[in-house]
Amino acid sequence: MIRLSRRFLIALLVGAFALLGSSTASAASVTPTLIAGNPSCEGGLKIDPVVSGTYGAVTIVVTGKTFSFSTANGELVSDVIVKGGPNANWYHYDPPVISDTGLVAPTNKTGGLYGLSHLCFSVDDKKIPDPK
Repeated sequence: MIRLSRRFLIALLVGAFALLGSSTASAASVTPTLIAGNPSCEGGLKIDPVVSGTYGAVTIVVTGKTFSFSTANGELVSDVIVKGGPNANWYHYDPPVISDTGLVAPTNKTGGLYGLSHLCFSVDDKKIPDPK
């Protein structure tokens, strides 16, 4: 009988979960689309001002000019609009996700990030208008 160490079994399980994938994404893997102006949030969950807290099914944690989000009870997020400065970043998730980290507003003229003006989330079947 082959005896496997506990450390090996844990590593094996972690690897198996990584191969199976998950319903979460990282902002690094979702390239935002720059949207000129101030896109509509009609039908979505608008967060203004942008401060850490729970808003309906979405919890956000703000750290400087970035934020992360997660949802309760498995609600899915398909789109997040991050308004900052004169424009917005649109994060589109296909498939939808339950959390993400490192979301930001657009880059300003000096290469820095604009502050977070407001956010708009499309949660479950509540779809915001296509900001394109």
